[in-house]
Amino acid sequence: MKKSLIALAALTAFAGAASAQSSVTLFGIVDAAYAHVSNSGGPSATGLTNSGLNSSRLGFRGIEDMGGGLRAIFWIEGQLSNDDGNAAGQTWQRRSTVALAGNFGEIRLGRDYTPSFWNLTVYDPFGTNGVGQYQGIGMIGAAGATAGVAATTAGVNAVRANNTIGYFLPGNLGGFNGQFQVAFGEQLSNAANKSQADYFGFRLGYGAGPLSVHYGYGNSKGASGASNIKYNNLGASFDMGVAKLMGQWSQEKAGTGAKVRGMLIGATVPMGQGELRASYADFDVKGTAGSGASAINANPNDWSKMAIGYGYNLSKRTQMYATYARVSNDGTQNKAVNNNGLTAGNAVPGKNSTGYELGIRHAF
Repeated sequence: MKKSLIALAALTAFAGAASAQSSVTLFGIVDAAYAHVSNSGGPSATGLTNSGLNSSRLGFRGIEDMGGGLRAIFWIEGQLSNDDGNAAGQTWQRRSTVALAGNFGEIRLGRDYTPSFWNLTVYDPFGTNGVGQYQGIGMIGAAGATAGVAATTAGVNAVRANNTIGYFLPGNLGGFNGQFQVAFGEQLSNAANKSQADYFGFRLGYGAGPLSVHYGYGNSKGASGASNIKYNNLGASFDMGVAKLMGQWSQEKAGTGAKVRGMLIGATVPMGQGELRASYADFDVKGTAGSGASAINANPNDWSKMAIGYGYNLSKRTQMYATYARVSNDGTQNKAVNNNGLTAGNAVPGKNSTGYELGIRHAF
């Protein structure tokens, strides 16, 4: 009995010493909404969905302070589909990284967001979530958009990349910051059909006080030159106190020469315990399916999107929100308003698509 007590005391002392040097946090978001999507002249869908304001997630993160400013960091995070209880989040595919950080910056390894995506989501009033999200991500390879891009590589690294090595500049550069990232497709050199693509990208800019401006670049290489995709985007925001103005320009270009360009202007406006959000985006398609680079500057299949929403904070962690969005298609373009888990399919070519969400988000 005494031996057991001594062993337990020793174990407790060891755990106490370890906890003084490191910490682990359980965190997450649960977001659910009643939603409706309708395509003019086509089908509609109504139901419960998730991630209308922020992506539902479950994660663990930890930091160990090793002294001298050196820290070891891990971050494991998975997606939750809380509207149907799907356990897909257990794959931890939102983020799975381990890192070393110090005065030199941070070196991070694993599955992570690409810098070219991160530069888009931070300058979108809707955070690339829900019916109001900016549709300037993964534009190449989308239905009716461009030519000659293999479905297996189009958009593979548009948001996240596997097998990455990233470097983040230190945070003491007077507001200047940035990151660089490489990702390895891990495929045989003679693979005929890569399911993953090699990637290189970076994000550089300035953010201090009310002003933030950054440039993002990404180059995703597929199994052939036609499957390569280059991402370029420039975003900026200015917080005036009464409103925060946002704007961005983005372009995705395929190895065929076909490209899609997007532009967004938006704002968030504090209103008491809530916030008004609004955006307008316009997309210009250069090249259509089956025509490749020869159709550049000769394609009318563009689209635009407007969105407006309001969120009311019940507490620091809980918000109720409502969002409305409308997509207008030109020519044979068939973009539709969609969200996470609820869709009415592609819009009728050349017609409009609308959608709304009423939801609640809780963070823990």
